[in-house]
Amino acid sequence: MPLIFCYLFFSAFFLSLNSQELPGRKNYTDDQGLRQGYWERKYPNGNIQYHGTFKNGRPAGELIRYFPGGSKMAVMVFCDEGRRADTQLYYEDGNLAARGIYVDEKKDSLWKYFSFYDNYLASTETYDMGRKEGLSAVYYPNGRVAESFWYENDLRNGPWRQYYENGNLRIEAEFENGQRHGSFVFYSSSGSIEMQGYYNRNRMHGEWTFYNESGDQVSVINYIEGIPENEEEFFDQQQEMFRKIEQMRGKIPEPDESELFSPRNY
Repeated sequence: MPLIFCYLFFSAFFLSLNSQELPGRKNYTDDQGLRQGYWERKYPNGNIQYHGTFKNGRPAGELIRYFPGGSKMAVMVFCDEGRRADTQLYYEDGNLAARGIYVDEKKDSLWKYFSFYDNYLASTETYDMGRKEGLSAVYYPNGRVAESFWYENDLRNGPWRQYYENGNLRIEAEFENGQRHGSFVFYSSSGSIEMQGYYNRNRMHGEWTFYNESGDQVSVINYIEGIPENEEEFFDQQQEMFRKIEQMRGKIPEPDESELFSPRNY
């Protein structure tokens, strides 16, 4: 529902309040126990916790929440009888943390998350009534994609891609029902294949081939449901693989995906 509709709804609501002689009344509850008109709450230290307007017990128009220290935590614009809230969440220092939509108190459609330190777009997620659905992505500070993956019904399903900061592909793999399943290819930053094989329900399975920086085959290790047949070669190559993965740790942004805010906190 467009924001202009929310604005018109909010304006009309104020006109209806005027007709009921509610202006000036704060934290008013009607005979049915429903909140009406302007409401606010304060923290024990006296600072505002939230303020906004309600109609028949549901928020209507703009509702703003604050941190105990006084800085803004969230700005939510409610419409559709309080079912939808176009939301902006903030870090305590005032920088934007996230932007998206709640429908019936569940995340819906596209959500954008921003870095605490550098304020750049750090990740995006797509939701369908609280469940992840569709493309999710993580970004480097330069705006390039660091990682992308797909969800179906809140489980990873489909292509999984990781990229170096120069834009070259790092990992090309597949997920099925939340597990790594299918082909797996690991590339060097220059674009040559360093390792390739197959996952079967999160376990390395079948032949895995390893290459040196020149692209020459170094070894082939056969796995049976995650267990290597030739263990000596496995140890050497596995250690090298772990080293390369550790080199990338911290370079791909890892934003906290926990809930930053609950729409029920009013």
